[in-house]
Amino acid sequence: MEPQAPSTGNGPSFDPGATVVYGMHGKCVVRAVENRQLAGEQIAFYKLEPQKSSLSRSTRQEPAIWVPLATAQERGLRVPLDAAAAQAVMKIFSSREYYFRADEPWSVVQPKLDQAIRLEGALGLAKVASYLHVLKKRQIVPSTEVSRLAETVNKLLLRELSEALSQPIRVVEDRVSKDLRHKTLLDQ
Repeated sequence: MEPQAPSTGNGPSFDPGATVVYGMHGKCVVRAVENRQLAGEQIAFYKLEPQKSSLSRSTRQEPAIWVPLATAQERGLRVPLDAAAAQAVMKIFSSREYYFRADEPWSVVQPKLDQAIRLEGALGLAKVASYLHVLKKRQIVPSTEVSRLAETVNKLLLRELSEALSQPIRVVEDRVSKDLRHKTLLDQ
């Protein structure tokens, strides 16, 4: 018999078979809740199986992701977006807010971006996508790190918004692009 996911007291718990979103890994399915012994202590883990996009051509099986139950939420494990939350995410794109300082060096701002994604979920992803859009416009030639992160964040967020809004990715992408066009750098 598989152990049931006990409530961690700081967020939702997930049973095997539940669909979840895990930080920059995107959509996953909880395959099991298992106890493992580490340093003489029994620790409960979610065993996650990353889900591929229906557009993916890869047949390679991704390795399982093990997330401790006690810290799952602070590590970025969350429920997928619903339609109401998707609308809140879309409002971020139409806001003139940058959410992060555009004049900070990448080594300072990048950990803040990671933290926003982990702690704020889809709203954090949207804030990061919005900021990276502005940062890419500001740089004559965007750095490799900025371009890679922007591509990953946009891919994850557009896929999740598409599913939550029941719209094709292309429609959501066009809407997001239109909303982001008005963002310009203000003097800080």
